[in-house]
Amino acid sequence: MLVVKYVLFVLVLVYASYCDIKTRIIPDRVHIIIILLGLINLNWIPSILGLVLVPLPFLVVALVRNGSMGGGDVKLVGACSFYLGFTGGLIGSSVGLAFGILTSILYSRYKLKKYNGKIALVPYLGVGYLLIMVNY
Repeated sequence: MLVVKYVLFVLVLVYASYCDIKTRIIPDRVHIIIILLGLINLNWIPSILGLVLVPLPFLVVALVRNGSMGGGDVKLVGACSFYLGFTGGLIGSSVGLAFGILTSILYSRYKLKKYNGKIALVPYLGVGYLLIMVNY
């Protein structure tokens, strides 16, 4: 059953990444599915802490710097932190965010295309979460 849970999580992250790249919108069903998957073999305290605390810095950035981050990114961080627990969510989002920032810097440095300073964050967050999930 846990293998099915992991495979579905990966598929949902791939779908969310595709949607973010193509439309810059993450469908709400993505967050709902991830939370439902997190209910399988649930450890309540770390999951609730992850859901509530890990997305807070993302929410603050989204509110302070309008247009820098969307609500879908914040909801995805919360859902994945519920799925992975507080520690996994915190480390996964930190790794994914660092990877996204590094890629953005390199991209703008070498100007491969016209760069407007905005990136689809979900693919990078997804990589961070997958790296954490593999190490659990």
